[in-house]
Amino acid sequence: MTQHTDFGLRLLIVLARRDGAISLPVFSAEQGLSYHHVAKVAQALVHEGFATSQRGRSGGIALARPATEICVGDVVRKLERGMRLADCATCALRADCGLSTVLAEALAAFMAVLDRYSLADVAKGTAPFAPWATLPAALDCAVTVPS
Repeated sequence: MTQHTDFGLRLLIVLARRDGAISLPVFSAEQGLSYHHVAKVAQALVHEGFATSQRGRSGGIALARPATEICVGDVVRKLERGMRLADCATCALRADCGLSTVLAEALAAFMAVLDRYSLADVAKGTAPFAPWATLPAALDCAVTVPS
C-alpha cells in the first residue's frame, strides 16, 4: 500500500478511538507526519465519505459514520485507485507470462482479508503486533523446472 493509504488508515483509526473530531495539525504532530500530506489524505477521506470536516476553532475531521460501518477493504479500495501489484501492461513478457494471474489471485486474497474487518475491529487497543518481526525465513520455492 502507498503512504497515502497508510496515513488514511492511521487517521481513521485515531478518529475511531476518539469521541469527536481532531484537528489535522494535532494529528500530524502526534503522528510525526507532514501536515500537508495529512491534509491531502483527509481531503480524500472526506471526498470518499469516510470522514467529515468542519472549519474553525472547534473544527477538525471526524468519522462520517460509526466505525463499525466502515470496512477496511473499502477504505483501501478508495484510497488505492488502480491498485495492482505489477505493471504487466508495459512488460515485454506479458504475452506468455502467468505472473499476472498469480498476482491477481494474491491481491484478491489480500482484499478478502481486509473485507472481513471494520474500522472498529482494527481500532481496538490490543497489544502491539509486529508480524514482520516474527515471520520465518523464506521457504525455498517449490518450482519444478521441466528438463
